[in-house]
Amino acid sequence: MTDRFYEYFLTDKFDNNVILKDSEKEYTVKDVKNMFGKDIEGNETLKDIIDFLNKTVNSSNDIIEFKTSGSSANKSKCIKKSVKNMLLESKDIYEELGLAENMEFISTTTLKHIFGMCFHFILPLNTGSVINIERINYPEDIKVENAVLITSPSFLDSLRKYDADVVVKPKVIISAGSKLKDETYSYALTIAERVIDLYGSTETNSIGYRESPESSLIKLFKGIKILSASEYGTTLSTAYSYDPVQEIGDKVKICGDKIELLGRCDRVLKVHEKRILADDIENEIKKNDLINECFCIETGGKIGAATVLTKAGQDFIIKNGSSELSKILKSNLKDKFEVIPQRWRFLDELPKNERGKVDVKKIKELFELNLSFPLILSRIHSKDYAEYELCFLRSSNFFQGHFEGMPILAGVVQFFYADYFIKDAFDIECRQGQIRRVKFSNIIRPDKVVILRLKKNETGVNFKYEDDERTYSSGIFPLKSYL
Repeated sequence: MTDRFYEYFLTDKFDNNVILKDSEKEYTVKDVKNMFGKDIEGNETLKDIIDFLNKTVNSSNDIIEFKTSGSSANKSKCIKKSVKNMLLESKDIYEELGLAENMEFISTTTLKHIFGMCFHFILPLNTGSVINIERINYPEDIKVENAVLITSPSFLDSLRKYDADVVVKPKVIISAGSKLKDETYSYALTIAERVIDLYGSTETNSIGYRESPESSLIKLFKGIKILSASEYGTTLSTAYSYDPVQEIGDKVKICGDKIELLGRCDRVLKVHEKRILADDIENEIKKNDLINECFCIETGGKIGAATVLTKAGQDFIIKNGSSELSKILKSNLKDKFEVIPQRWRFLDELPKNERGKVDVKKIKELFELNLSFPLILSRIHSKDYAEYELCFLRSSNFFQGHFEGMPILAGVVQFFYADYFIKDAFDIECRQGQIRRVKFSNIIRPDKVVILRLKKNETGVNFKYEDDERTYSSGIFPLKSYL
């Protein structure tokens, strides 16, 4: 392998090599050089690449800062990296994984995060491969033969959950952000020849990887050495970080040149002057057959539990109500912990960010809602269409007083959640106060299961609440940018 990063731009040896491409154009090294110092219109990834190269290739200052994502216990912080760190990392990864030359790298991530920068940019650029700068948002965006897909567990989870039809299958998938679930890993192997589950952090860069759902052991990369490991965390040396000694909040067991992850040690919730390990509560909650996943946070001086239901759990809540399930869960916890969750949100999945980590901000927003949250039974997302199967439970606070003896779902609540799920599905802002073509056709009663269908176009989003027999309401939310 040739370390081409600087040779590309400080010599004319590779001027005719194609290094970037999109659906309309291929960019040679010479094309990229000619864009230095110019304003770039269009693709954000292209802008980021040119800006990065402009600052580093012809400069003695090759230090880059990345922000960590933060967690429920730690605030986001800036971490320094050098180009030298990332070039060495890419060389070791390339040799360790035995990746083929001349592959095309596609990605669901951005270059603003260390994973996207190292794997969608530095790795292919330094190893003679091509970077496709069009971001992958949906399975139908995967159109490239001989591709390495850089992605997150949450993207792969969605593909598996909805059994997405991936027409052009990538050769290799590299995933990072959190550990791949075994069922997701097995699914990913049906759409790619190789699936690499990467372990690392912003502070350390890459630490190791596994290449089978049947093994929990992570093989360390050449530049990583474990210095110490205890119940309080792990200290390691890394050749891939500006600060060579780093501490991580994972407990590990050392197994030769591999490690086994034993859980986090830094997710401490402080409530009523007591320190509670969130992992311990979550693991106890997940022992219940009605629960699939759980994530706890501190909210308003109490512990809040965002809890993902199994199908049996969904059926239980529809039949008995959410308060009955929370009573059962609290009863199971009260003799084991000094402080237990007092606030509950029952979900179909935990919100994740683009790196595949639990989105703590979105979970906090769920607990800050004044309205009861509907039970989501299933969901489907695509680029311009989404649908949510919802049940507005009888115990919801918006049924109280509306109306006595005959509760119905108010139109304003229907508008609120249509707008809420538009943001969830498409990440866009609508003008809620100017809804057009509103029509109420039938009444939605408590515990009724309905489908909220959302269709996006250039000017707005059409919404419709319906089931197999009738439409309940419909309308159009204009986009904020549409005049």
